[in-house]
Amino acid sequence: MPSEVVSESIWCRVQHEALDISECMRFAEVERAGAVVLFSGNVRDHSQGRPGVVSLFYEAYEEQVVASFTSIANEAMSRWNGICRIVVHHRLGECFLGESTVIVVVSSEHRDSGFEAARFCIDTLKVASPIWKKEHWAGGSEWALGANQIRRIGEL
Repeated sequence: MPSEVVSESIWCRVQHEALDISECMRFAEVERAGAVVLFSGNVRDHSQGRPGVVSLFYEAYEEQVVASFTSIANEAMSRWNGICRIVVHHRLGECFLGESTVIVVVSSEHRDSGFEAARFCIDTLKVASPIWKKEHWAGGSEWALGANQIRRIGEL
């Protein structure tokens, strides 16, 4: 069962089931939005020095992830004018090639603020949310390279 926070302008969720891009887009689309920016992070067939990636496994401190996503979305809403809605969804568990593991959708009155807010959300999520990734590739499996110390959103 997904863990989520939904308000009029923000929808943050973590779940073990496949992510639904269409559902995220429907939430974000509103009449005053002239732009809807979608980012989908997908499982690819390689990583740093690891060819033949076949799957990823995501683990999280579930009690804190949605709160972290919500703080990120609220920060984006306050930093950029004209943001209408923000969606941040992340998948947990085993994910295979081509599957979406994270979705960020930002609707905004104008495209510049939408692109900037979406980039902020995905970049901040990677350093401020307690989510870890294990890669499975032809030569074995290991937790992903380049792990970061989790940072406070206000510091970013």
